[in-house]
Parts: sequence; structure tokens; C-alpha cells
Amino acid sequence: MPLLLRAAIAWVAGTISGLSDAPVGALLALTAVFIIADVGVTRRVSVRAALALLFASAVQVGASIRAADARCLLAASRATEWRVRLLAHAEPGSFVRGTLTAPGCEVRVALAVRGGKADAGSRVRVHRAEPSAGDRGLLLREARFEVERLPGPLDHWRNRVGRTLGARFGDDAPVVRALLIADSHGIDPALRETFADAGLVHILSISGLHVAIVGGALLLLFQSLRLPGASARYAAVGVTVLYVLAIGAPPPAARSATLFVVSTLARTLQRPVSPWGAFALGGLIPLIEPRTVLALGWQLSLAGYAAIIVSGRIARRRIPERWRGWRRTLARELIVGVLTTLATAPLVAWHFGRLSLVSPVSNLFAGPVVSLLQPALFLAMLTPVGVAADFVADAARPLLHALQFVATVAAGLPGAAVVVAPTQWAAALSACAAGAVLVAGWTRHWKPPLTVALGALALIVWVPDGARRSLPVVEIHLLDVGQGDAIALRSPRGRWVLVDAGRAWSAGDAGRATVIPHLRRRGGELALLVLTHPHADHIGGAASVLRALRPREVRDAAFLERSETYREVLAAAAQVGSRWQRVRPGEIIDIDGLALEFLAPDSSWTVSLDDPNEASTVVRASFGEVRLLLTGDAELREEAWLLEHARSLLTADILKVGHHGSRTSTSPAFLAAVAPRLALVSVGQGNMYGHPGPEVMRRLLDSGVTVLRTDQLGTVILRTDGQSVEVEAAGQRWRAARALPVVR
Repeated sequence: MPLLLRAAIAWVAGTISGLSDAPVGALLALTAVFIIADVGVTRRVSVRAALALLFASAVQVGASIRAADARCLLAASRATEWRVRLLAHAEPGSFVRGTLTAPGCEVRVALAVRGGKADAGSRVRVHRAEPSAGDRGLLLREARFEVERLPGPLDHWRNRVGRTLGARFGDDAPVVRALLIADSHGIDPALRETFADAGLVHILSISGLHVAIVGGALLLLFQSLRLPGASARYAAVGVTVLYVLAIGAPPPAARSATLFVVSTLARTLQRPVSPWGAFALGGLIPLIEPRTVLALGWQLSLAGYAAIIVSGRIARRRIPERWRGWRRTLARELIVGVLTTLATAPLVAWHFGRLSLVSPVSNLFAGPVVSLLQPALFLAMLTPVGVAADFVADAARPLLHALQFVATVAAGLPGAAVVVAPTQWAAALSACAAGAVLVAGWTRHWKPPLTVALGALALIVWVPDGARRSLPVVEIHLLDVGQGDAIALRSPRGRWVLVDAGRAWSAGDAGRATVIPHLRRRGGELALLVLTHPHADHIGGAASVLRALRPREVRDAAFLERSETYREVLAAAAQVGSRWQRVRPGEIIDIDGLALEFLAPDSSWTVSLDDPNEASTVVRASFGEVRLLLTGDAELREEAWLLEHARSLLTADILKVGHHGSRTSTSPAFLAAVAPRLALVSVGQGNMYGHPGPEVMRRLLDSGVTVLRTDQLGTVILRTDGQSVEVEAAGQRWRAARALPVVR
């Protein structure tokens, strides 16, 4: 094991330890000590002392950066004006990321934009916003900004290329931009989830694989142009480095470019280089910015490449010499796929909440497609506008569709992915196990590291905290069904409760288009369907859901409505054998520890009404100490009834805002009685009703409530262990915190 690699392990483990919470830091320290001290390492005390000092220095660096960032976040959350560099195009209604920099620190920012328009790379002055500080940075809601500085030359080039790719590739443009210029903004969340289930999510961002393919293609191109060997290699290196710099030098691309440069120089100078030495150098160069160690792309890139190096040695040792041709190639690729899956599984589980079981096979089919697709897209990016550009784009499109086909088929296989919710301890222990497996695959003395891997896996099962988190977690999925409602609750044992099923239209409905695929991808039976009232924007997809998922029970407000859609829903319930019952206030249903208490409507109240909205089903869901209040389209009269008859039961941490945020709901008195921390608004972007009402949004924000809207964020997922709430929306995850008072 090269000294450079040992130094890199010590520095990376120390930096992560300083930047991360205590459990992760402690386990990384133990892993680093194990790898450095016990596996084929020199016994010289001076070397070990130097590595220990390096580790301690990295811990101090990480801790200093973490403390500075915390001070910056606190100051930013109390500010009234923010200067932010945008990482994606921003316009009213969008949700974009950015960075807020100050001397010695950096704050990640997410903006829900209400006013302003700017390209990625612009520096803007946010002069009106409602700040909330969370675990993942600063959230600026209702943000309005002015552009202070236009994008620089490289950002301008990326924006121009992005628009050109959009014109050439149409609906496929978001994926193309992700593969070429590291711009993943605009990828359909459903497509991202499909790739995650198939174990191919790493393909949707610039990685070492993409850069290596481009570099290899350039080398073949220059060699075909009859350039001398050394000149062809240098030309390929030069163009590859310029390309990586032009796309912003994302850490995985920088690592791969470094490896390409080192290997090219070694071949030209005829100086052999240890693969681990090149690996360490490629991993360390992006750490000029120490925060890079927490970047998922960098982590996946390092883990994946380490697995490739180890799999090469395993293949040389274990594949029989008599195996030749396709048998040897297939065996080698399967070893690479399995080991890469094992090495990256802890990261994928932590960041995406799932483990793909088909990843080795799906990558076996996707690899050749990407090897052809990436050079074709690179050529399409460089080809000037005209017939030639259209020809290259058309040639690349079948490969794009082939890649998506592989992902769709793999994700659709039974048991393709397992949904997980690891604790910090479980994630750290699984990372230790993955590292130990790599060591076991490389060294001849494989028993000690394999024992460590098995011990770490055993601890994941044994540690009480990990055992508790593996089951009792409730998820709340606010589905983006446009102008309508569909909220899915997932019990600790994976069973679903669906409250409404979205709208219907002439050629389909949200049940078939959104709800059914969303629930089926995650698995688990539909135990209960709750219909709040018979308007088509709430029950339009219910008949499709009933026929496809066959819930055991249906609860309905039983408001008589002359509606063909409502009659179809009742007929579908009878057809599939779902037990239908009218909602009764005071009834409590327990599903795996998730308690559902119905508060309204009362039958004596319902008979006096002529508006279905005022007879909406209102239900409070409870798990541990966390409460969720679902109000359908309840308006002011029903809210007043609830205040009179069930005031003590209204308090909730999370409020699903009534009637899509209409001004006819969410009265000041009702909001004061609920006192939520989070408000969920299911609403269609640019809808004809003007929902949500500005006065309702202002009322929520003035009350210190964090507002999460489907027109800004798409589908929103909340997870709770009964104590805290984690939010996942628009590609970000953060722990919900009570909004800080706004300084005016």
C-alpha cells in the first residue's frame, strides 16, 4: 500500500470526522486506523506517528470549517438581505440552489423564488425572503431578488450550451445536460427514482466514468488522425482537462481527469505507477476545497474506482485461466458490478433511501450503451448549429432511449430495490463494512478484514438505535398531482394510507399517472383509502387506484353529490371488494402504530350543507409525538365547527393547508389553534384559480411556518421517527426546524 494512499486515507477520514457528527467521525477514525495500521503497512513507528498527526490535523481543519459555517448560517438566518450565487436558472415559481459566501465560510442556500429571473452563475441580491435555518443550509422562502452580477465566461458558456442542447434534444435535454455539463436541474424526479431503483443513478451526473469515456474517445480520434503516439496522448489530455475545467471541475470529473493525466504521463515516460497512488492523487486534488469530502459525487467516485481496482485483482486471481472470450469478459464485468454495488451501497442508502438489488446486472447492460452514448453527446455538443448538428443529435437519441429502457426494465423487476432508512450509526457501520470488504479483496490476508466487515454488519442489526430506525419510521408523501390533492402515508411496516387520489382529465387521471407508480415503486399494500369529498380534483384518480391496488377499506365523507366520477368510485370499491364506511368523528384507526383519528364531518352537520368542501373529511394522523392534520378542502365554516367541537385535537406539527391555500380557508383563529411548524400546500403551477391566496401565505409565513408547495417543489416527502421530521424535496433533504423570527 503506497504511503501516499495511507496519507490520503488519514487526511480524508480526519476531515470527514471534523466536519461530521460524532458517530460518523468515531467510526471513520477506527476504519482509518485499521486500514493504515494492520493491512500490509510498514511497522515503522515514525510513519505511524506522522499519519496520526496528519489525521489529527485534518480533524482540526474540518472542525474549524464546521464551526465557521455554523456561525455563517446563524448570521445568515438573522439577516434581512443576502447575496447569493445561483447554481441553476431561477425564475418565479422555481426552487433553486445557491451558495452564500462570506470570509472563511460558505452557506448552502435553497431559494423558493417569487420574484426575479437570472441564469445559473449569476450573483443576486435577495432583498425579500423568509429565512429558515436547517441541517442542510439556509432555506429562503418567498424570495425576491435583483441581479447584481451576470455569469462569468465559463458560466455563460455552460448556459449557452444548455440552451443549445435544449433546442436539439427537446424532452431528453435534462438528461443530456446532466451527462455533459453537470447540470442535473430539470430531471424528472420520477426518472431519477427509476434510475435509483435500477442502480444507475450515478449515470445521471458527471462522474469519472463519463470523463474516462470522453478521454478515451478523444485519444482514439487523435490517433485516427495519424498524430504520433505521444502527441495524440497529450492532445487528448489537453482537451479533456479543458472540458473538465469548462464544466466547473466537479470533484468526480477532476478525479478522473487527474487519473487520465497521470496514466498518460506514465505511459509516455514509460514509468509504471501504482493504481493506488494514482487513485490517492486523484482523490486528494479536489480536496483543495475540504468541504468536497462531503460531496456525494466525490464519495461515489472514490468508492466506485476503489472497487474497480480491487475487482481487477480478484478477477486475475479467481477467474480460471481456461475461461476466454465472452466468458472471461462476462465474469470480469460481473465481479466489477457486484463489488462496485457493495462499495457504494452505504452512500446510496443514506442519500437515496434505497438499495438496488439489480445494480450489477443493470450496469452490465448500461455500460456498453453509455460507452457509445457519451462520445456521441460530446460530439453533439461540439458540432456547430446546422444539418450536421441535427444529424449527430438524432444519432445519439436512440442511445438515450436505450439507456432509459435499461433503467425502466431493471427498476420494474420484482424486488429490484429495497427501501431503507438507515441511522447515522448504521450508515457509518455499513461504510466500515464496505471498506473492509475492499481490503479483503485486495490483500492475501483476507480473514481479518472480512471479520471486521461481518462484525460491522452484525452491529447494524444489534445496535438498538439502528434496530428502532429500521422499522418505526412514518413517511408522508405529498404527491405532485397538479391542481388537486393526493397524500400518501406510509406506516412503519410499509403499508400505505392514501388520502385522496388527485384529479382526472379527458385522457387519464392522476391515479394512473402518478399515485399508482409512486406507491408501486416503493412497495407495500394499500391498507386504507380516505376520500375527503367528491370533487374531481380529489377523487378523479380514485377508481384507478381502487382497481389497481385494491385497498381493504375505504373511508368517505358520504356527502351526496350528483357526480359521475363519484359514482364510478363507489362502483369500483364494490367491484374490488373494498369495505366502504362513512367517516365518523371520534373513530380511531391504528395501522402499525400510525394512529388516524377522524375529526369531521359529523352527519348532523353534513345534512345541512350544500357545498361538499364544507363537508370535507378532516383527520389527524399521529406517530410518537408528531401530529399531522389533513383538512381536505375544508373552508371557514367547517373550521369554525372544528374550533367549537374539537379545538383540543387540532394542534399539529404539520398542517395540510385546506382548499389548496385558498383565501376561503385557514382563518387566523384556526391557524392559531393548529400552531404548525410545517404547512403543506398541494397546488398546480399557474392554476386558473389563483391558488394559493397571497394573504393565506403571508399569514402562514408571519406565524413562522415553513411552507412547502408542490408548485414550487414537486412531490414532497416527510419522514418522522416520532420525534423529529426530515424533509425531502427538489433533490434536497433537511431536518425541519421551527422558522426563525423575521427581522424587519
